Amino acid sequence: MKNLKQTLIAEIEAKKDEISAIADFLLKNPETGYKEFKTSAFVRNELEKLGLQVKTDLAITGLRADIDSGRPGPKIAIMGELDALPVPSHPFADQQTGAAHACGHFAQLTMMLAAAKVLVPVIKELSGSIAFIAVPAEEFQSLEYCRKLIADGKISYCGGKPEFIKQGVFDDIDMVLLIHAGHDTFTPASFNGFCMKQIIFKGRAAHGGLSPWAGINAATMARQALNMIDGQRDTFNDKDSVRIHGIISDGGNAVNVVPARAELELQVRAKTPEAVKSACSVVDRCVKAAAMAFGGSVEIHNLGGYMPYQGCPELNAVHAENLKELCGGVLGDFGHRGSSTDMGDVSMLIPALHAYSGGFSGSPHAKDFVMVDFELACIQGAKLLAMDAVSLLGSNAEKAKAIASLPKIMDKKTYFEYKELLSSSEEFDYDQA
Repeated sequence: MKNLKQTLIAEIEAKKDEISAIADFLLKNPETGYKEFKTSAFVRNELEKLGLQVKTDLAITGLRADIDSGRPGPKIAIMGELDALPVPSHPFADQQTGAAHACGHFAQLTMMLAAAKVLVPVIKELSGSIAFIAVPAEEFQSLEYCRKLIADGKISYCGGKPEFIKQGVFDDIDMVLLIHAGHDTFTPASFNGFCMKQIIFKGRAAHGGLSPWAGINAATMARQALNMIDGQRDTFNDKDSVRIHGIISDGGNAVNVVPARAELELQVRAKTPEAVKSACSVVDRCVKAAAMAFGGSVEIHNLGGYMPYQGCPELNAVHAENLKELCGGVLGDFGHRGSSTDMGDVSMLIPALHAYSGGFSGSPHAKDFVMVDFELACIQGAKLLAMDAVSLLGSNAEKAKAIASLPKIMDKKTYFEYKELLSSSEEFDYDQA
């Protein structure tokens, strides 16, 4: 298969100008989650140019196109993410929406499309099949918009990959490959999962000067809840990598009125599903205690979240071998990352590769996160995805068969039970008036 890999590398080199044009279009047309209509149409057109039939309208803007070798073997997915972030100060932000590719997803899509361009013509030399998949809404942004889509029955989850799982898009996929934009070439061993919480305290309004004793201060309840959560931090085990952070999204409307309503939005992260659940229960106790202490009420709305990501050492090894073959590089092992991705949901059900490319500078999700080396950011990743596909599906797909037979971390029944927990709501009323 070494000769085939060299052929694909040469083909990608020959298509550099074409690939650069793809990256430029995607970079300059950023769209946020479940609104990636222009991006989706562009990716569909690029796949159709290759003679592929494209399934559209998957989780609103998602896409999938398949190629089959005609020989038995596993089905691998090469994936890219469609969405951008709201970062209006980014140099390539959309002037109307403020959306910007401050996480580099345009590079992912470019790598996927470049790999498709060279793999489609040679699929008959492999075994099994490949699905090229573009997924919306990885960034878990625009929660009000997502809530409306959920209320209208258009989606069930704010994240595109959980939605794909719900719709069965991954049911026939045996493993997934994705390369994310970054500063260096490495693979994390794991990511935190998270639960997003909306916490609404309800008190009683009163005149702040004349009769504050007649009120129940919802903002004070919120402040005390945050103090109690802060006081719990040293009770979390270091191995669980617990992170709790958020904002006060509503603290009242007028300074001379005791606030009758206050709202927190919190993200509770941890390394395992059990640790996420445990940390959430600590947060819930704190907010209930704050409401009880002041005789108010509190609503706790879990707005979903992502599963922790668990890397597949066998897929990482394939990727590392190809990086060494391509350029003599050594694939870094980042260890655990405190951030989150909905690739975590995929990794619970099937083996997944979430590698990183180099070629970017600045801080992810910030205005200075920009591509500075197109070769590292897009071309090298495209070559590696194509080489990974050949490694997995070449030689009668023996490597892919071995990885596909690995024990799964979680079955779908358990997965959906956990997702239901991350989407539950409850209310506690301690107002005796």
